[in-house]
Amino acid sequence: MLFSSEDQLNNDEQQGFWQSVTQSTLEKDNVSLAYAYIKHADNSKAIVISSGRVESYLKYKELMFDLYQHGYSLYIIDHRGQGLSSRMTDNPHQGHIDNFQTYIDDLNDFIEKVVKPKSHKDLYLVGHSMGGTIGTLYMEQFPATFNAAVFSAPMYGIKLPFKKTFIRSLASLLDTCTDKQPNKQPNYVLGGTDYEPVEFTKNHLTSSKARYQQILDVFQQNPHIQLGSPTNHWLIEAMDAADRAIKAAALSIKPIMVLQAMDDAIVDNAAQNRAENERCQIRRINNCQHEVFIEADEARNHALRTLITFLEQH
Repeated sequence: MLFSSEDQLNNDEQQGFWQSVTQSTLEKDNVSLAYAYIKHADNSKAIVISSGRVESYLKYKELMFDLYQHGYSLYIIDHRGQGLSSRMTDNPHQGHIDNFQTYIDDLNDFIEKVVKPKSHKDLYLVGHSMGGTIGTLYMEQFPATFNAAVFSAPMYGIKLPFKKTFIRSLASLLDTCTDKQPNKQPNYVLGGTDYEPVEFTKNHLTSSKARYQQILDVFQQNPHIQLGSPTNHWLIEAMDAADRAIKAAALSIKPIMVLQAMDDAIVDNAAQNRAENERCQIRRINNCQHEVFIEADEARNHALRTLITFLEQH
């Protein structure tokens, strides 16, 4: 299987591909949800992508290009509160959600109103990090939609500096989004800040300097998609959702493949391991940090070969 190379990023072929991608919005309850899609001439099989925290579909051009070359139509949504979708707070840099279920409801609306009307024969789900949590819980609630799913570095647990119970208690104590303070704006987690670009030598996401720089360029060229730290309320919701996702993945009636980044410093691989069984398989990718799809070619190609082979089996 051939995939794009970090030595030839954003080449003429990829730029031409992106010109064929449709970008639009789904309006819902005074919230605008941005999305992008491209239908393949074959039209029989399609992938829905659920992206991670802070991400936008603008970050997924290379992945969409590669998957399209292997015969898939592609659909991707920017989750509310990030990317090109509406923000939930007065400060547009805060990563916030009222209830994690809202992400799942949005994904369901996107699938029902945008994806299903295109009448594909086979539907598959691909999710990264937080998008893997959203996708796993979606499959629990709507098991008939997808043939199978592949989740890269899914957030089934978050790497934390202290015990989870302590962090959750602290976030709950500091959280301004409570019934007792109904009109107060959400607040950052302790030490949280607005968006600040991190130089490559200090990043914990990828070992590919070229792909990392390209992502920094995307955020620099599109400042409206920049997002900073999460709020305390997001952290509480995310931690609880991650716990639920472990059980949902382990009990899934549809096959799941987890692409586990062995050098992940963002999510907890031990939490992913607790979901592993015949239905929820794990492929461990060596020399791979959290951003599986923007890693160096060797790790990324391994992950993409695993993804496509797995989907082709279902």
